[in-house]
Amino acid sequence: MAESPIVLLVALRYIHVLAAALWVGGGIVVLAARAAANMPPLPGATSAALGRTVGRLVGTGFAVFVVTGVLLTFNRLAEQSIDAAYIAVLVSKTLLALAMFRLAVPSRRQSEPQAATSDRQPWWQSRTAIIVGLGLAIYLLSLVLNEMAELSFRSVG
Repeated sequence: MAESPIVLLVALRYIHVLAAALWVGGGIVVLAARAAANMPPLPGATSAALGRTVGRLVGTGFAVFVVTGVLLTFNRLAEQSIDAAYIAVLVSKTLLALAMFRLAVPSRRQSEPQAATSDRQPWWQSRTAIIVGLGLAIYLLSLVLNEMAELSFRSVG
C-alpha cells in the first residue's frame, strides 16, 4: 500500500476522519441533549426509532474505523522514516480506540435497565461522556501522529 496513489490515501483519510467526526460529534449531541435541563422527553416510538438509527450509525462507524484505520496504519508503517516513538503513539491511539469501542458496544449480558440507571448520574459521568472523551483523546493523538510523520518526512527529504 506504500505505492498507493495519493487519491486513494486521501479518500481513506477523508472517510476515516468523517467517521470520527460523526462518532464524536454524535456523542457530543447526545451529551448536550442530556445536559439540557428543560428538554422534554421523547415519546416511546420516537425514542426507539432514534435508538435504532444511532445503533446503525455506531455499527457502520465501527466498521469504517476498523477498515480505514487498519489500511492507513499499514500504509504509514510501510514508510521507511517511521521510528519507535511514532509506533508508541500509534499503539496508544489503538488501545484507546479499542477501549472506546468496548465501551460503546454493550455486552450481551446487559439488559434494558442501563437506560434507567443512566438518568441518575450527571451527564459528564455517563458512558457517553467517557466515550466522547476517549474519542477526543484519540483525535489529539491522530494530530500528534500526523505531525510526527510530517517531521520525519521533512528530515528525510
